[in-house]
Amino acid sequence: MAGCGSDTERGTAADSPSVAIDGLYPDFDGSVTRYVSRCGRGAEPIHAEAGAGVEVEVGSDPPRTGAIEIDPAAAPGEDFEITVSDEGRRRVFEVRCLPADFPTWEFEPQRRIEPGLFVVSFQTSRADRPWVIAFDHEGTPRWWYSPPTRALWAQILSDGTVAWARSFGDGYGLDPRMAHEVRSLEGERLRLVRTRGPIIDGHELRELDSGDFLVASYVPETADLRRVGGPARAAIVSAEVQELDQHGQVRWRWNSRGHIALEETGRWWHNVLSNPRRRLQGRQAFDPVHINAIEPRGSDEVVISTRHTDAVYGIRRASGEIAWKLGGSKTGDSLQIVGDPASKLFGGQHDVRIAADGSLSIYDNGKDRPRRPRVAFYRLDLQKGRALYTGQLNDSEIKTSHCCGSARQLAGGGWLVSWGDNPLVTAFDEDREIAFRLKLPASTFRAVPVPPGAVSLAQLDRALEAMERRP
Repeated sequence: MAGCGSDTERGTAADSPSVAIDGLYPDFDGSVTRYVSRCGRGAEPIHAEAGAGVEVEVGSDPPRTGAIEIDPAAAPGEDFEITVSDEGRRRVFEVRCLPADFPTWEFEPQRRIEPGLFVVSFQTSRADRPWVIAFDHEGTPRWWYSPPTRALWAQILSDGTVAWARSFGDGYGLDPRMAHEVRSLEGERLRLVRTRGPIIDGHELRELDSGDFLVASYVPETADLRRVGGPARAAIVSAEVQELDQHGQVRWRWNSRGHIALEETGRWWHNVLSNPRRRLQGRQAFDPVHINAIEPRGSDEVVISTRHTDAVYGIRRASGEIAWKLGGSKTGDSLQIVGDPASKLFGGQHDVRIAADGSLSIYDNGKDRPRRPRVAFYRLDLQKGRALYTGQLNDSEIKTSHCCGSARQLAGGGWLVSWGDNPLVTAFDEDREIAFRLKLPASTFRAVPVPPGAVSLAQLDRALEAMERRP
């Protein structure tokens, strides 16, 4: 956005000028200086109501007072300023015009929540371009980019770069073009993150404090599936986790082969056998595990979620052995669940994280279970071999969730939840009450909070300006 002059006062809400303006996002507040709006032909008009002694000026138009309809003569993608003069004081409010095809959204605030940012990505249809958008907690888009390929999901990393998983509609690790693409906020491609050996899968890019990444892939192999109704020499894929350093070198790797038995796929075998993928010179390949989330737990353990076993596993880094299992079919590593009201535990769960207090959070889709999707919380007591249920999050607007979704802790102690294949993101405050709902025109695979201190609003503004100036 264009910078304000040195005579601009930012002030506080208590000394805001006596003017009301409709048609800006967020809702106009004299203590907020940056806004977005739809501009150009067909856009909703911007109205101002200036009280006695207050003048409003837009562009080269003369100052006016009273009821004013603002026509900034700005096209989509451009910026303009609204100057408010009140008793000799001048305030400049900067407005960025959204792109002409910027998607619609609806924001429903309910409770105040600590300010922050989060990233979503989606594509409303094959004919529309994909979007990666950073929203603030007031429901205002603060940064956006349209990638050259569909973005399965996106996040802003701790160094202020933005990363997303390329998507080519292959479902998992089949297309050699697949990568996690890392770009500057100005849109410059910096690098591609790929696994060594097998093709990387887009489900996970977990940044570690060291700067390394935990990522997933699928490794082809052959298995006898006759005991589960499949062929004798079936092409299957096992799940692999790799830790990559900043140069793409593998620091650690783990594979589900020999650790997660085919019997653990259980009720999912019908789905797995009826939905093969083409790979390996056109052969049908089956996915009995389907890893979809990776999370470190301390320095000596990695936690994974695997959809097709309805289970979450703790893996010992040193030995690669399964330390514990939560959900799914019972094995010798299974933890006893204490206090969970769900009659059947997980249903194709999609996200697992370790909260600040060490507890485990799971976004449980509840696929084919007799209940609605939820975020379930547990405290692990490995000494006693059990997991203590400590509560869950629900949104009454969500009834089912076939796939996808996420639950991420916010800096203020609340939670941000993407409800999978539902076009809704819900934020909960530290008391686990709904703080806001963000309704999108299409579902977002994940909604990911921006790490505190990674970027400022000023940096996001400058990045958008740089992209607007680019021919």
